[in-house]
Amino acid sequence: MTMSELMVFVRPAGNGWQVETAFAGAPLMFLSGAKAEAAAHDLARRLSRRGGAPAQVVIEDRASQVVGARRYPGAEAAGSPRL
Repeated sequence: MTMSELMVFVRPAGNGWQVETAFAGAPLMFLSGAKAEAAAHDLARRLSRRGGAPAQVVIEDRASQVVGARRYPGAEAAGSPRL
């Protein structure tokens, strides 16, 4: 059985940055891009550990181009031996 990957996006929002997920009612807002990225990574780490499904952070710049991405394995995969 395959679990869906949880997506967390860091995107520009006016003079700041927002962290968006499909399951949150509203994005988290930050004035600092670095703080938005840190919050996104922390959220993805916690979601992947607690929910079991893998999570991915996708970072976009002000031109809406993807400039970074990181995947966090789900709780089951994190405990599995690597081949």
